[in-house]
Amino acid sequence: MSLTSPKSPRKDLIDLIHPELEGQTWTLPTDMLARALSAKQRKPDAGPLKTRVQKIPIRASHHFVNSNPTLLLDEPVERAFYPGLCNFLNRCVNSCATALRHHEPNRPVFLQRLEFFTWDKSMKDGIDEAEPLKPDLAGLFCNEAPSELYWSPPSGGTQMKIPVEVKSSWSDLVLQAGTYARSLFSAAPLRQYALVLGYNQKERVFRFLVFHRGGLTASHPLELDDAGDQKDLVRLFLSIFTWKDRGDAGLPRWCNENQACLPGTQDVEHFLVNIERLLYRSTCVRGRSTRVFGFKIPDTTKKDPLAATPLIPTTETVQCSQRIQENVGKAKGQGTGPLGSQGQLHSHSGTRSSRSKEVNSASNSPNSLIDKAKPITVSPDHRTKDTCITTNHLFLPPSHLDTEAMEEYRWHLYEKGDTERPDYRALLIQVMQDAGSSLVSAPDLQSLITAITHAHIGYYNMIQRSYQHRDVSIWNILTPNQLSECDIAFTIDQPTAVQKEILQLCKDLSIKKQHAAILIDADMAIDWTTYFVKAHGGTKSGTEAFMSRRLLNPALPDHIHSPLDDYWSFYFVAQWACVFNPLSLDGVQNRAPIQRWRALLDGSPSNRDTATADITQDPLNANQHGEFLRQAQPFLEAWNDSLRLLGRSWVDMPESLKREVFSDFADRGLLSFLKVAHKFLLPTSSTK
Repeated sequence: MSLTSPKSPRKDLIDLIHPELEGQTWTLPTDMLARALSAKQRKPDAGPLKTRVQKIPIRASHHFVNSNPTLLLDEPVERAFYPGLCNFLNRCVNSCATALRHHEPNRPVFLQRLEFFTWDKSMKDGIDEAEPLKPDLAGLFCNEAPSELYWSPPSGGTQMKIPVEVKSSWSDLVLQAGTYARSLFSAAPLRQYALVLGYNQKERVFRFLVFHRGGLTASHPLELDDAGDQKDLVRLFLSIFTWKDRGDAGLPRWCNENQACLPGTQDVEHFLVNIERLLYRSTCVRGRSTRVFGFKIPDTTKKDPLAATPLIPTTETVQCSQRIQENVGKAKGQGTGPLGSQGQLHSHSGTRSSRSKEVNSASNSPNSLIDKAKPITVSPDHRTKDTCITTNHLFLPPSHLDTEAMEEYRWHLYEKGDTERPDYRALLIQVMQDAGSSLVSAPDLQSLITAITHAHIGYYNMIQRSYQHRDVSIWNILTPNQLSECDIAFTIDQPTAVQKEILQLCKDLSIKKQHAAILIDADMAIDWTTYFVKAHGGTKSGTEAFMSRRLLNPALPDHIHSPLDDYWSFYFVAQWACVFNPLSLDGVQNRAPIQRWRALLDGSPSNRDTATADITQDPLNANQHGEFLRQAQPFLEAWNDSLRLLGRSWVDMPESLKREVFSDFADRGLLSFLKVAHKFLLPTSSTK
């Protein structure tokens, strides 16, 4: 947003973490978590879920336990535990390093420089426009405590590697640790997990906390004064000391936010591309964390550019779009990336490889949609060593367990959602040929309406192929940088009466093969061929600022996400594009009304309703609201009215919501919009 606002308190970040973790906090025995964290290599003949884990030497346990480490304190003050805990962890780290050097003297160790320091002061950078966080202890790659510490360091800055939190309550500690994990994910959004360490001074127990895209998985509680638990602690530390490089640590080998290695075509095996723009990002711990990059396709006639190409990040490579700079909170600091992102860039060994059965059994991924769309797709591959971790299933209970068996692994931290199944997720990358700009940058109202119209056609084309997008947002509709043509002109086979009207309106609007907008990010799409015949939870999806009122209404828990909801999302996208367009401020003497609307549209659903009513119903004038918005008001008002009229015929009766009903509303919704667009794009013919 262009509004300037004071930094939000750290509590705001905690409030974001709590709903993400509800129902998805798990705990694993030491041996299972150690195997999940340790470096792995697939045997050539092994199944997709079998791993070969390096044998962990016992020398470290003997070295550590025999030194009689202790953390016996009887202090009510949390800070009193910092020095002792720091010393305790460093002794454990040194024992692991010593044992590994003896076991394999020439083995590369990614964490060989790891050392813990008492910190307890603010980081130099923050995320989401919040106040900088204050981790209690810091695991760093340095020999002495730095004066400043960053999540995303500038050149020469020191980066946080493993945060440590001390508290007397696990529920509070986990939420605070979650803010650190969110910061680690913000610094490296493509990482598969973030490790935070936690010590409960009241219970005198320690846990490894692994935050991943499906929630949180913790170790069993370890009493640091118990010899048996000390051995388990060493086992967990040894598991992360098996990491040889960033890939073993859960970081992508194929991308460092400045460059990416993508699968090639025909004569070129791989592409090494420079990322030019960050078009969209979402920051979270649990969730999709969608990230959209813009880059240029290299010259495929040249020799494979991958040969010995170093991956050296620079601070100038990625340029955020204007929308990102104004509207998305981000880490304030560009740097070399997390856990040492400098190094060699590796290619994927298995493009279009299938997901592991465990992930497939629990996910609702539209793989068939992606195959039909024919993008270049990089899918998870656990069978070879040169591909880093791409799923979270190793950190979760086996998917074949029933609800009762799952209870053995559930950590009951928060009451809500304690019956949910594990949230299995996999990294999925889609490379699209087209690139474009946000609708916010539309040069005039006619261009915006044309782009929205073509995006509707793209959405309807998906419907014709039995896919419903379900995540229409301002970031998922782009206007191509160069107007191009689709491979196939828009058509409808055996059209009904309503569809014949659609085709006639498209003919009037000259919608053939050229497209003025593209709809992207279909990872939440559903397949109608199976959606209405298989059991499902009727889940809702989307970006809150653009979701329909019915989807956001807590009084309608059984409302099913339909095409009508998606058409409302198109409306809210267009309204957002009008209000946030820089042209809306041209010639405006008092910017307060538009700034207020921008804040309301980016706020709660009720705030958005207030802004929508103002924009569509209040008299607008160029001096206060700008010429762009004044011209757009009749279009938005007419479209809003048409959607309200269409919505009156919708009835929430899940048992009767068959595919035919969805198809009917998909047809009628498109027709109602095209009539409005026709009126404003071809005003002369519309009045005949």
